[in-house]
Amino acid sequence: SFSGRIAPTPFALAVAAVYVASFFSQFLLAAPVTERASLVPFLLMQAVTGWAWTALHVKRLRDTGRSPGTAVALAAIYALAIVLLLLVIAMTHAPAAAAAAGETPSSGWGQKLLLFFLISVILSDPNFGLFGIIILSVLALVMLPIVIAIAFTIWTGTRPTIHAPP
Repeated sequence: SFSGRIAPTPFALAVAAVYVASFFSQFLLAAPVTERASLVPFLLMQAVTGWAWTALHVKRLRDTGRSPGTAVALAAIYALAIVLLLLVIAMTHAPAAAAAAGETPSSGWGQKLLLFFLISVILSDPNFGLFGIIILSVLALVMLPIVIAIAFTIWTGTRPTIHAPP
């Protein structure tokens, strides 16, 4: 729940568990899981870990005498990122669903070869050029919310506790 306060050490242990659970929830996007249960298990796990992350940060911020607004805003941005991820996954799973229905898939080895080609182009030239810079910029933008969340967690966990008035 969002009520109460939490000290730095229990906060660090609990938030580490939330990050580990969030990392392992990515395995729920594996083909065998999505074929049987679609994206629902992943979505539920993200909702649970997002709720826990937000509750822990709100409690810790309350313990430090700060407003929980930043934690709520970051949780909202994370929820929007998950919605975007689910849309991308749904779009990429459409060819697999069409193939399962007996239709000819529009992609296959060609996409994999293209991906390997793009990676080799980026990694082979020390001067990335415009294309490499664009690809690296997109990758940086994808990683930015994760970096911000971890930095905010470290900042929140290192704030000193303010004792409640008697």
